[in-house]
Amino acid sequence: MDSLAGSPGSGFFEEFRCRGCGGQEAYRSRPRNFFEKYLLPLLLLQSVRCDHCYRRTYVLRTVAVLERPQPPRKPPQSQPSVTSESGGRVASGDHRGYTDAV
Repeated sequence: MDSLAGSPGSGFFEEFRCRGCGGQEAYRSRPRNFFEKYLLPLLLLQSVRCDHCYRRTYVLRTVAVLERPQPPRKPPQSQPSVTSESGGRVASGDHRGYTDAV
């Protein structure tokens, strides 16, 4: 019997090929809704995004794709110290010292 590994169409199960641009690299995409989160895994599918044209599609889980790159985390910004009595807050309707110039 012939195995799928030797057949010309076996790349369909193992390699990503974008239908939009023909690119061969894709990143795993986050699930967007109930269908993608719970039903795609039951169908052995995963959502991916093309690295070149950013087209989003579904492929078999046997297709090798890259993990999503994690954006670098920004260090937390320090809060400026508040030295006023009111704690830097101005009460609504507090217009002391302001006059309407006509």
